[in-house]
Amino acid sequence: MRGYILKALIVKEWQRHLANRGGVALAVLLVAAAGLLSVFAPAGESVAGATSPVGGVRHCFLEFDRKTPLIEHLEANRPPELKEQIIVRSLGAADTVDGLLVYPTGTAAIQIRQLPPGNSPSGRYTVSVSVWHPSGEPAALAPYETWLWKELRRAFRAQASERGVSLPPEPDFDPENHWLLIEAHKRFQEQVAGSGTAATSYEVPDLLVSRRGLGGKVLDLRSAMATGLIVFALYFSCVYLLPTLNCEERERGVLLAQALSPASPGEIVAAKLLFYPGFGIALAATLAAIYKTAILSSLFFWLAVVAVAGGFLGIGMTIATLARTQRAAFLGGMCYLLSVSMLLLICSMNRIPFLSWLAIEYHGPRILHAAVSGEVLWYHWYNLLGAFGLAAVWLIVAVWLFRRRGWQ
Repeated sequence: MRGYILKALIVKEWQRHLANRGGVALAVLLVAAAGLLSVFAPAGESVAGATSPVGGVRHCFLEFDRKTPLIEHLEANRPPELKEQIIVRSLGAADTVDGLLVYPTGTAAIQIRQLPPGNSPSGRYTVSVSVWHPSGEPAALAPYETWLWKELRRAFRAQASERGVSLPPEPDFDPENHWLLIEAHKRFQEQVAGSGTAATSYEVPDLLVSRRGLGGKVLDLRSAMATGLIVFALYFSCVYLLPTLNCEERERGVLLAQALSPASPGEIVAAKLLFYPGFGIALAATLAAIYKTAILSSLFFWLAVVAVAGGFLGIGMTIATLARTQRAAFLGGMCYLLSVSMLLLICSMNRIPFLSWLAIEYHGPRILHAAVSGEVLWYHWYNLLGAFGLAAVWLIVAVWLFRRRGWQ
């Protein structure tokens, strides 16, 4: 390998890429998408319901008809993890259209109206709570409701204590609202025990409630989107740009001219093997740095990016060798993507073992998502080894095909 020839070939690839305005525009759009993802979903922000692509509540308005000690208590006792998401405001400050309250997309509201005595069957002072959640997503406000019922109870206990009411110890306010179920059950036990009938011989058993989540974590939508951008950047560089630009060289006779130049076939191939994955890795690293700068210090991230880039490079070189025209190269890349997607979907839905392991697209997103989310487990290293193995196979096949028919 002669360094000056290799350098000239890499510069030639870079200049041809700059002349491809569509490719440059798509790369800029990827960077802009990563920037928007970083701006509108900052790292470390806790967003209730953000793991759901539909019905996620980013902000919840706590609206009141008039300011009272109850409202002041709720405003002062917002939990730290939801303090930025709970916006306390007067009902008069809400936006209206034709007299109806309207809320922006991604928001919901809890309205508290405090009615004077005489507005309920018991004749007592009444607090009316209206929960307005996204249509079809009642669970989206679960974190806010859990906080609200706990703080309402604490506020009423504080007011009763100020008036000299003797109360039992404060319940254990667990985050799943088990205390509500336990107290309702105790109330039922008291009703049975104090009924004054023969039924008092029956003792209602105590109630113990527990909830446990499954071992897997809920998918983080933000890290999944960042992973998708990184995978697409590598695919765009190695499976889209490489075949189309290589076929353009073949159509215009540039590839044949290079073969007649002092550059050897190995140097021509080496320049392509260095430039396209290098460009893809640089673009992927830029997107990852925009999402979370600390990712760049992760060795697993760089290994994952190199493995996926190598696999996509082998696929792109294979398509570039088999395709005769730019149109055929583009269609070949799309057909490959559709075929692999259908294969992985069928294997996943029908639980077909081992077959999906033969696709770089099976291992690549897993190891990249693990690196992006910072949750690298022991089995991700096996996925990494699988990705490197498949990348080596694809590269061997691509080089063999290119040496046999790449110049034709």
